[in-house]
Amino acid sequence: MGMAVLGWLTELPVATWGEEWMRTGFLRATFSHAIAAGQILDVDIQSAPNRVSTTWRDAHGHVCATGEASLTATPASSITTAFDGGADHVPLVAVDDTVSRSTLLAPRMADLDGATMPPLSFMFDAARDLAFLEDQPDAPQWRERGWAHPAWLGTASNAVIKGNIDFDSRADSPGRWLQVSADIGLVEPIIDGDEVELRSRIRRITRRGRQNQHLVAHLDCTYRVGTRVAAHLRNSFVFATVEPSAFDTSTGPPHP
Repeated sequence: MGMAVLGWLTELPVATWGEEWMRTGFLRATFSHAIAAGQILDVDIQSAPNRVSTTWRDAHGHVCATGEASLTATPASSITTAFDGGADHVPLVAVDDTVSRSTLLAPRMADLDGATMPPLSFMFDAARDLAFLEDQPDAPQWRERGWAHPAWLGTASNAVIKGNIDFDSRADSPGRWLQVSADIGLVEPIIDGDEVELRSRIRRITRRGRQNQHLVAHLDCTYRVGTRVAAHLRNSFVFATVEPSAFDTSTGPPHP
């Protein structure tokens, strides 16, 4: 659900600030309740001078997803402050280009905490990679410029998770993959044809849920085009749940 819904959450900041936000904006998306095809959702929009937010609720009033966007006059400090509460924090340490992985990581704290992922390189193809924006109100803004959309950055971070963590090894370490949030700081546009390198590391592990039963990994990502940093993203996701679980499945699929 996460990165598809992220595609909806840029409509309001683009309408509010236009190209300025598309260049150096910040977006925090949180995913609280599962969304299934065919659901009717209510949308609540709130605006302030320097911040706008969109909240999606289902027919029962449950918050499903929220997007909070702001402008970042000084991208580096704003992003690091939003990520870890202090501008002195470096979003992602340099990683060794020779990092490789012959076996996938198990979804366990001991395997994931502090894990550095192999660099991932790929090209941004505007015609291909913006196709998912079909019928979105802000689609023309991204397509006319040929700029990468934040949700596309999110799918790349998900590719890192899928390519490095073995969620099928349930016999040894029961794992589950649930999107919790994505914090995205845009530094400069990624344009059609750019070769992008993604470097990432699981910065920390936290717990959440009524009984702190959900284990959440926070994957910090830096996107570079050549020597230039284009964006930062923190992908936070549940990778395991400590049993016994206290899920109430009567209200739908379990979600942190």
